Amino acid sequence: MAEKKSEKQGKKPDASGQSGIERRFRHHPLVFIGTVLVLVIVVIAFVLVPAIVPGEGLAASRLEFGSWNGKPIVYSSGGFFALMVERNSRDYGMGNYQAWRSAFEAAAERTAVLDIMETSGYTPSKSFVDRKVAELPFFKENGRFSAVKYNRMDASARIKLWQDMRNDVTVNIYHDDAATIKTAGAEAEFIGRMALTQRKFSMTAFPYSSYPDSESASYANKNADMFKTVYLSRITVSGGKREAQAVMDKIRSGEITFEDAARTQSDDEYADRGGDTGTRMAFELSAEIPDEDQWRAVINLPKDTISDLLELSSGWVFFRANEESRTSNLQDSDTLSKIRGFLMDSERGVIEDWLITQAENFAQEARRIGFTGAAGDADLRVYEFGPLPINYGDSPLFKSLNSFQAPGLRDAVSDENFWRTAFSTPVGEPSRPVVLGGGENNIVILYPGEELTDEGDAAENTRTIFSSWWAQNETLRSVASSVLSSDKFNDNFISTYFRLFSN
Repeated sequence: MAEKKSEKQGKKPDASGQSGIERRFRHHPLVFIGTVLVLVIVVIAFVLVPAIVPGEGLAASRLEFGSWNGKPIVYSSGGFFALMVERNSRDYGMGNYQAWRSAFEAAAERTAVLDIMETSGYTPSKSFVDRKVAELPFFKENGRFSAVKYNRMDASARIKLWQDMRNDVTVNIYHDDAATIKTAGAEAEFIGRMALTQRKFSMTAFPYSSYPDSESASYANKNADMFKTVYLSRITVSGGKREAQAVMDKIRSGEITFEDAARTQSDDEYADRGGDTGTRMAFELSAEIPDEDQWRAVINLPKDTISDLLELSSGWVFFRANEESRTSNLQDSDTLSKIRGFLMDSERGVIEDWLITQAENFAQEARRIGFTGAAGDADLRVYEFGPLPINYGDSPLFKSLNSFQAPGLRDAVSDENFWRTAFSTPVGEPSRPVVLGGGENNIVILYPGEELTDEGDAAENTRTIFSSWWAQNETLRSVASSVLSSDKFNDNFISTYFRLFSN
């Protein structure tokens, strides 16, 4: 029954014993292997692993979520849809909408491909499907097929297993044939050439954490007002200006104390504390009072005086100075830590400029006495990495920058400036300083010590792998897109899913 039409379509083994499918495997291994891996998971899960599904009795359910060309797309125990739900749920959690939606779309694409192949008259040969079933690992004993193990399986389960294998072979043939139509010749040639040139690097780093306390103190001295210590109380009135003015007038006349007015009239987090905001540095008020003149007036209030009424984002606000503002102690470690935090958050360029100057001075010295010698004199650690080609974006086709133990390069894989500098700096010369973005907080100097040209098969292998990878991924995307946008596709997923999980 399964052999119908197959001989007409040239699926017989050739003189070497290779079937057409086996030849496709040789020419497009990534396409074939990717599908067969899914196949093995399907079969193992069906035969050996009980379905893990949410809800009592769902394992025995048969739920229709849509259809393709009149053929239902069904969730049923042991089926492809159920397996994909189980697999996706390991990442998203059982019952998760995305886990079920992506499983449904995969099942829809599979249903469509099988329908298209059936309509075209294609059926894989029975002998080939039999052979693929016999190759499954749980039918092996001492490396060979065991008829005893095979016959232990229930007859209905064997039929289901064979049908699943036939369907997987059919889907694989469709994807493989579609992939051969898609080419990426120019792209593959370019990617292949990228594998030819590789470099080995030395590197030293200037982390933001090395910015010295003396520089923080110097910055604070030059911007003394920002780092004054202030001790204030505040009242916030969320109503209109007239209401806020009335509260202020009562305090000034002595009709009510500032503390009592805060507890009964204020609408902020300090109300329960009588308006007490605690001791802070002046710069911490700049976000609350964005107008610089108003901010300066508040941080310089004489003791026991009340500010003007200010219209801020939280409402109408006025402050009272509980103490005179005072200059911060720049020998105190907590104070210096706050100043460093301000610089990192609001004035990172100050730290960056200082570190770049240190890095430029180091590079100049490295040109004079050598990279290792300059690092030793400056008590800087040298890290080695490479050889590797330009691998912007951390492509799996090439060696990953993150496979080396050089610190602070995690985000450099997608840093265009890093790769441009690394491969444009002359070999044997220190680079200009490279500012690493993201969460690295490093300035680095790179030293390309050696450039290698791969004379072997690296370029050809990379071209071949890239072509297969590109074709496979483009095929999967285009097939899925055409199925989901087709008039033959009927999507009832949302209503079925919410009916299932609302119970």
